[in-house]
Amino acid sequence: MIDVNTGKFTGSTNLEDTVLATNLEAAQEIARQIRLRNLGGIIIIDFIDMGSEKNRRQVLEVLTRELAKDKQKSNILGFTGLGLLEMTRKKIRPSLREQLQQSCPCCNGTGYHSSLETQAAAAERRIIQLAAESGKKQALLVGVNPAVASLLIGPGGSHLEALEKMTRKTIFIRGQEGLATEDVKVLAVGELSQVERAALPVSEGEVLTVKVLEAHANNPADGIARIEGYVLDIEDGGRRLGETVKVIVEKVYRTYARARLVNG
Repeated sequence: MIDVNTGKFTGSTNLEDTVLATNLEAAQEIARQIRLRNLGGIIIIDFIDMGSEKNRRQVLEVLTRELAKDKQKSNILGFTGLGLLEMTRKKIRPSLREQLQQSCPCCNGTGYHSSLETQAAAAERRIIQLAAESGKKQALLVGVNPAVASLLIGPGGSHLEALEKMTRKTIFIRGQEGLATEDVKVLAVGELSQVERAALPVSEGEVLTVKVLEAHANNPADGIARIEGYVLDIEDGGRRLGETVKVIVEKVYRTYARARLVNG
């Protein structure tokens, strides 16, 4: 609703002239503000009551003329029985919010993310699809978000084992910090020996300098480091959290390696 009042013309001796002058000026300004504010939909204008039909037509003519300068289509419906002017305007340009903001790519503007379990289930379906597309290749290495990797591997590797039975492939899963929870990245596909070399970046007896990133979730006394996303479980490394340490790799597994601190 746009409301018009007499404003600076209240001192006129002729009330009808005051009303007409005010409404004519208001019609010009209203048309300008509609364009500036990009108003759209149904617009109601409450002009000051006019007793003369001639004066009403004058106001309509001015409003129609000014709205003709607008690129967007407007339709003046006329005065209602209560003296309110109804009009509509098509709104094509994006709103101010649409111009200044964009939809969240993670939640598609809904404000909700899929749960980690849902993301892991989607990643599993994608891995099954990739395994099917790999044809006769024996193995594949995929990178996923570390939290998703943990769910895909499962306790003691139980989920990964079930996935391999389903696909009849050897599957290596690497947690990569830079990946979103919905991402599944193919890192290698081919013969088992070839993929295994790519999947296991460390070897038994190798001495490494690594940073202890976090405590082991199930055994806080141990520390966790990562090499190219591959997990290194450091015995008694939990007390060196955040430190850069030297370790020796003692045992290499498909999903992680065991290591111990050199010189405590």
